[in-house]
Amino acid sequence: MNGVLQSRLGAILAAIALVAGSAAVFGQQVQQPWDAPADVAYSTAAYPGEAATDPAADLQSWKTGVDARLQAIADKEADAKKKAADSPSVKVSGRIQADWALFGQSPNNRATYGDWGDRCEFRRARIAVSGDAFYVVDYKIEMDFADTPTTPSDGTIYTGLAQSTNFKDVYITVNELPWLGRVRVGHFKEPFGLEFLTSSNFITFMERSLSDENAIVPGRNMGVMIQNYSENERMTWAIGAFKSEMGSEPPIRRNQFEGGTALTMRGTFLPWYDEATEGRGLLHLGGAYSYRDLDDPRLRLRAQPESHLAETVLDTGSFAATDWQIAGGELAFVYGPFSIQSEVFGAWIDSPVYGDIHYSGSYLYVSYFLTGEHRAYKRTEGIFTRVRPFENFFRVRDADGYVQMGKGAWEIAYRYSTLDLNDVLVGGRAYDHTLGLNWYLNPYTRLMFNYVNSNISPDHEEGVDGSVNIFEMRAQIDF
Repeated sequence: MNGVLQSRLGAILAAIALVAGSAAVFGQQVQQPWDAPADVAYSTAAYPGEAATDPAADLQSWKTGVDARLQAIADKEADAKKKAADSPSVKVSGRIQADWALFGQSPNNRATYGDWGDRCEFRRARIAVSGDAFYVVDYKIEMDFADTPTTPSDGTIYTGLAQSTNFKDVYITVNELPWLGRVRVGHFKEPFGLEFLTSSNFITFMERSLSDENAIVPGRNMGVMIQNYSENERMTWAIGAFKSEMGSEPPIRRNQFEGGTALTMRGTFLPWYDEATEGRGLLHLGGAYSYRDLDDPRLRLRAQPESHLAETVLDTGSFAATDWQIAGGELAFVYGPFSIQSEVFGAWIDSPVYGDIHYSGSYLYVSYFLTGEHRAYKRTEGIFTRVRPFENFFRVRDADGYVQMGKGAWEIAYRYSTLDLNDVLVGGRAYDHTLGLNWYLNPYTRLMFNYVNSNISPDHEEGVDGSVNIFEMRAQIDF
């Protein structure tokens, strides 16, 4: 019995030893270090006939493949950056401004200018592409697809809306030039007037004053301009030579350079600018001058009330002129949410038929932000720019079911504007009172409400009641 038990115990111990030895050998093979020396040979063949593999070599091959892929991605990114640096950048922008107007005409106004009715239009519908090349050259091409009122050359009244596509700002600019600063070539605004040079996205009222483009202030024209500012950004100046009296759009005709030549210049100065608040307090002074000769010795000045949907009410008609000069003075004061802005304009015309003719215009307006914001100012160009509400408009329901709302920015404004086109040649006289309410839903969206009372005398008879009351609204967004 004892012999049998001893035999069985011996067999069990032998089996245990065999299993333990096999496990030790398998563990040594599996735990072989990945970076073992190349001269150490071992096998991980799982089955008879299977090729032996080297885990260290497999891992190294996998690492090499990953590194190659990462390097390929890095090379593609570098190529993309290099191509971007080697070509001009491209940025798309635009604006939409939709207007509605209701007119209340006096009997004399209706008898003189006809029944205007109630009207609407896309005041501006623009798409622009702009960018720069190597941070030194920039460009812009902007097209306006808005409907525009049409007034036939025979002088008949408004006939409706006609679709048109017009160039606006189309130019190339070279920047960072010594002494000169910036040189711009193309079709753009002449450097004249604070309100005119401030973008339509940022002006306080729906329309600029009576003296705006086509009356006294020059518009966009083909030309070349030098523009710069002082090191402390307290002064700006600009001077340019332009083809004059071609209208605000480049003519679509064979003689692309029809018109005279204009030399236009502007300078601005900031006697006071509150650096600590980044312009919540400032005083702006400015002046502009333009000399303009005429290849075609004819000139015509016209103006609407401060509504683009209104008819032309002041008109000198086309008359003989050889050259003319324009001068303007600017004043703006900002003190927190309160601001004042004013400009005066004068035009002196040399006519071989009527002799020396003088016309003038001016405006003064005040504005106040009920929500505490202020008008933002761009020091390098001497103009006003985008208003940013303290909080954007929103309306949401919270987890408790209560409505939460952001109010945006609210601004009220009043403007008094005059234009006198009466001299030896009579074009009429107008005085406009405009009340404005602006709601800035966010920095890029605004609703505007204007009431305009325009008092018009189409000739020297001051007692003639040619008044019209205009209620108008604009919804606008830019991007």
